[in-house]
Amino acid sequence: MRRLLLLPLLAVVGCSHLFGSSKPDKGAQVETKDIPYNAREENEPPRHRLLVLPFLDERPDHSAAISDVARQTVVRELLRTRQFVVVSPEDFPQDPKKFLTEENEYDLSQVSRQAAAIGVSAVVEGKVLSVKAKRVGDSVGLIRSVKAQVSTQVRVRIYAGKNGKEILNEVRSADTDASSTRMADRSDSQASLSEDPEMIRAAIRKAFMGAIPNIVKAVEKLSWEGRVAMVSGERVFVNAGRLSGIQVGDILKVTEEGDDVYDPDSGRFIGTAPGRLKGTIEVVSYFGKDGAIGVIHSGSGFQENDRVELY
Repeated sequence: MRRLLLLPLLAVVGCSHLFGSSKPDKGAQVETKDIPYNAREENEPPRHRLLVLPFLDERPDHSAAISDVARQTVVRELLRTRQFVVVSPEDFPQDPKKFLTEENEYDLSQVSRQAAAIGVSAVVEGKVLSVKAKRVGDSVGLIRSVKAQVSTQVRVRIYAGKNGKEILNEVRSADTDASSTRMADRSDSQASLSEDPEMIRAAIRKAFMGAIPNIVKAVEKLSWEGRVAMVSGERVFVNAGRLSGIQVGDILKVTEEGDDVYDPDSGRFIGTAPGRLKGTIEVVSYFGKDGAIGVIHSGSGFQENDRVELY
């Protein structure tokens, strides 16, 4: 049970120093102590690595705490599924704000392609579209509880890291009752209530919670894959390890990069054709925060950026 409880914590803490380049630090030592044997449960697939960008707000005059609450809710719920490793925006090669357009939208096609270089399967963007709060009833006294009906509308977009294509675009709404403890001199206007994180926390959480199942379904359609980060003699370093659910003893097949296939009539992306199989490696240990070391099991000619997946 302790092992199951540690994994979500490791996923949050361990992602603060994910790969910033394709090569591991030459001075990095292989981690071989105090590593749970079961990196994932039986019949569980490896975990997709997600980049959850800082959430946006349609109204720039809103408190930043509102979008922060929204993002924290999504990250927490994604980790609870045990299907994802969430990458911190600080591990992205550039400041994500550099990819904001004049319309206050991320250029997710560009972000996702760069995120793929650090092993990210998909990029998640959330945006608070509207928050409306209406006070319900009156209250008196120096310290009083203010009740309100809060309505929120939010949007979630997800782009696949591999091809930079949109795989989810969903708008959700939620209504809920909320309350806040206030001093007599604090404003109870609708504008003030709509900017109070304490008042809108429940509604924001409810709206984004409703999007979690569809986020999971959208990412599940993506095939899991890792990349060869470096080859040193008989050792092959892979950019996914314990946090990603790669288990010591796993056999990984190594292939060349496949070609993207599109429908000739509609232009719709169909999938990626398998590349040429080069061979297999057996995972023998871990390195860094989320890397694995394999030894050649069969085949030859492995190179950096070759694709790896469970055999």
